[in-house]
Amino acid sequence: MRRKGFIIEEIIAYPNMEKSFRKVMSGTKRKNSRVGKHLIENKEEVIKEMTKQIADGSFRVKGYEEKDIPQADKIRHIQVIPLQDRIATHAIMNVVDKHLKSHFIRTTSASIQGRGMHDLMKYIQRDMREDPIGTQYCYKFDISKFYESINPDTVMECVRRVFKDSRLISIIDGFVHLTPNGLSIGLRSSQGLGNLLLSFHLDHIIKDKMGVKYLYRYCDDIVILDATKENLWEIRDIVHEQINKIGLKIKGNERIFPVEDGVDFLGYVIRPDYVRLRKRVKKNFAQKLHKVKSKRRRNELIASFYGMAKHADCNNLYKVITGTDMKSFKDLNVSYQPEDGKKRFQGSVVSIRELVNLPIIVKDFEMGIKTEQGPDRCLVSIEHNGEMKKFFTASEEMKNILQQIKEIPDGLPFETTIKTEPFGKGRTKYIFS
Repeated sequence: MRRKGFIIEEIIAYPNMEKSFRKVMSGTKRKNSRVGKHLIENKEEVIKEMTKQIADGSFRVKGYEEKDIPQADKIRHIQVIPLQDRIATHAIMNVVDKHLKSHFIRTTSASIQGRGMHDLMKYIQRDMREDPIGTQYCYKFDISKFYESINPDTVMECVRRVFKDSRLISIIDGFVHLTPNGLSIGLRSSQGLGNLLLSFHLDHIIKDKMGVKYLYRYCDDIVILDATKENLWEIRDIVHEQINKIGLKIKGNERIFPVEDGVDFLGYVIRPDYVRLRKRVKKNFAQKLHKVKSKRRRNELIASFYGMAKHADCNNLYKVITGTDMKSFKDLNVSYQPEDGKKRFQGSVVSIRELVNLPIIVKDFEMGIKTEQGPDRCLVSIEHNGEMKKFFTASEEMKNILQQIKEIPDGLPFETTIKTEPFGKGRTKYIFS
């Protein structure tokens, strides 16, 4: 395996550092906190300091606060790190996770961009339908106290197989050894590194060396499908051997059973021809909804339940519990509303130079956009030959015209052509015509 270098350079690039700052500092509560206000007021200095520490490999998390968080039917003990350290950690793992992703099999999910529980569920149901003979039986298991039981040195062996930059390895080693035992629950790095550990020591062993076709993993919850129970018992022995090698243990509730009984996984009971919500999910929601008196809180709970129910075949269940019919997404008439209030337009960004003398339709625009070229840019959404595109402009003339058109009833959208005009000494400006 060829190890990767120059990762630090990707991490400390200003767009990544600034994006991580905005991501971690999103949310009214953080912005209005004493620490949050200080960080926002000194944003550029904070980014500069973090960049320097990451660049020379000296960045370390400066301690943590321990909290108990209720989760489903258990209490999870997590570590909360300082806000500034969280920004740096996010910047590091934002790049590291991108490089780790290439080492994961396609049917592993959880904390992997673009792969969630519903994505994984679709793969399972698709495979059940396309190969009913090869997916007749299921082996389902999970790992006992996964993060708390991980050996940090074993994780670092995996990290060294992927990366060769000693500065990056030193920083990740600080993440891995943050707590006395296992990996920190709550630290941004733990999910990706936990995935890496199981990818090397389980996923690729079972699929590549044993030739098992149907393996699905969501963090430490794992499902394997096969044609016979006998095959799954053999696979089970190898799984135990691999898990024991890295100092972990399989929970005692593992089982092998016919798929027609339903695969209880990801909060759903999955069968080839239909999907139902897990009984515990339905029961917990109904109990919560019964106790809530606030209309606002009730609507929040129903929206959350809808997010689960819409991926299953349970329209009637939704109606019985909530007293309302399940609507399609189009009926809801909602769209993404970014926290910064700025509009997000479809299409790729093009240079305004590419649009000169071309007929376009101006669909919309957004003022006050900060870019690498400077602040207070205007982002213009256009359509050309049926394709959505967008461009940035700092032209005060264009911005003024767009603002005037916005005030005109039905002013947007409008057809136009962008022309160039010389002004000053050898300078060119762009105008609508």
